[in-house]
Amino acid sequence: MSVYYSVYAEANVDGKWYSLSPHFKTGKDDLKTHSIFWLQSLFYEVYNDLKDYALGYGIPDDMSLGLREVFHEKLDEEIEYWPGKLTWGDYYRQNIYYINFERAIASKVKKDKPYKYEGYVQKKELASFEIDEIDEFSEWLTQKEYDALTPKEKRQYQYYRWNDPYGEYWIYQTLTERIRTLAVLFAVVCESDIGGSIYNGISDSNIRVVRAQLN
Repeated sequence: MSVYYSVYAEANVDGKWYSLSPHFKTGKDDLKTHSIFWLQSLFYEVYNDLKDYALGYGIPDDMSLGLREVFHEKLDEEIEYWPGKLTWGDYYRQNIYYINFERAIASKVKKDKPYKYEGYVQKKELASFEIDEIDEFSEWLTQKEYDALTPKEKRQYQYYRWNDPYGEYWIYQTLTERIRTLAVLFAVVCESDIGGSIYNGISDSNIRVVRAQLN
């Protein structure tokens, strides 16, 4: 059975949590909350690393109403689960944790540096890398190494900036961009309804990220 690692986010405005996760229509009248990000096995290492930042496990008592609807309504209801029965609440405590966005994720992304690597790569490999035929370069050169080449050798290389496809830095960068974008949109759209400190925007420290490992 495949394991999906899903990411949701919510913002605290004047002591109350509001979902930042997007809502989409799944039918004629139904609205459904969707995750901000999800991956399967490629997310495993990040999922485990971020457990060190866990503020708690399971469904927090003050979870936003918008996000709470993603999970089973009755946490004390029992389900069949190997090696025996357990409640939905116990199941979520085994598979969900929540963290502070600023401390656990945003701090790992360097300001004004969307790419982890930069250097000179072989032109013959670049096209294959950009269309996902290969997921890494056989070699790449620093500026000093490139400068040491002959003019003929230099024609084989091109300056490039990149991240490992689905690597840890790419995951942190993607999460940071999406969550900050959603926070800005939420503040703009909801400021007239909520008011208070939302007029000054939502800081990274007031955002909580919920990570779920669900089958």
